[in-house]
Amino acid sequence: MKKLNELTVMYVEDDLDAQEKIKMLLEDEIKELYQAFNGKEAINLYYEKKPDIILTDIKMPYLDGLEMAKKIKELDADQPIIVISGFDDKDILLKSINIGIDQFLSKPIDIELLFNNINNLMQKIEEKNKIVNIFEKENKNIYRMAYYDHITGAFNRSFFDLALEDTIIRTKRNSYITALFFIDLDNLKIINDNYGHKTGDFVLNKLVENIKKAIRKKDILCRIGGDEFSLIIEDIKDREYIEMLAKRASSMTNFVIKHDNNTFTVTCSIGISIFPLDCSTKEDLIDYADKAMYVAKKRGKASFEFFKKSIIDINE
Repeated sequence: MKKLNELTVMYVEDDLDAQEKIKMLLEDEIKELYQAFNGKEAINLYYEKKPDIILTDIKMPYLDGLEMAKKIKELDADQPIIVISGFDDKDILLKSINIGIDQFLSKPIDIELLFNNINNLMQKIEEKNKIVNIFEKENKNIYRMAYYDHITGAFNRSFFDLALEDTIIRTKRNSYITALFFIDLDNLKIINDNYGHKTGDFVLNKLVENIKKAIRKKDILCRIGGDEFSLIIEDIKDREYIEMLAKRASSMTNFVIKHDNNTFTVTCSIGISIFPLDCSTKEDLIDYADKAMYVAKKRGKASFEFFKKSIIDINE
């Protein structure tokens, strides 16, 4: 929890004497005091300073304290606001509650009571933030379990399906092209059988590491099967870029690796389809990348293949 001397406070009051009194009481106790003399001025100051706590009178020119508080709460419902007023009116109290005012103090100001209210309010905020942080952490864990591969840290099949759908929508809207790479690790089963799954996992992670070096940050890498990965490459202007990336990806996915005193060669077969040059649907884009990948694998592995119409004819 922030200490009193770490807090920034905005005081909104049209009475100069009241402003001066609060200034004398608070400025040596808190980090910084911001002063506004009406609600309109306070909103502008709020945008600029984002104080930890707002103290406000009610009756002021241009925009009264409650209307100001309502506007600020609409922007940030968690902004702490304490109303300080000489009015003791049930309607005002009810309106304050409905707006979401956090504390209500009567004039004349009892400085000890004010400090106690500020401390209590900051403690409640800290407790609320702790709960929010716990929920955010849990949500991140749930998100990771839902959309990430736990071995490699790449996105998983569920995320791939969602991402490809969204990518195709953007591709149509923006009139560029998108490439889908299917990458198959040729010899993962042999590695797992001969060296164990721990070594296989090591190879998978090294493969992901290498692929990430070959692509842009916005490109999407997913593990969609035991030994299969996909790459969604969007916002491309021409096929030449895809060909350059295919060569780079092929180079980075065929390598020699050492692990636990063993040395072995890792190779991958890559199939590539392009939307909308090759097809007009997500299903065909996936199917064509898959077919092209198997052509690369049959040709001798450690290579890449672009989809072409003759591949369909061969498979049929």
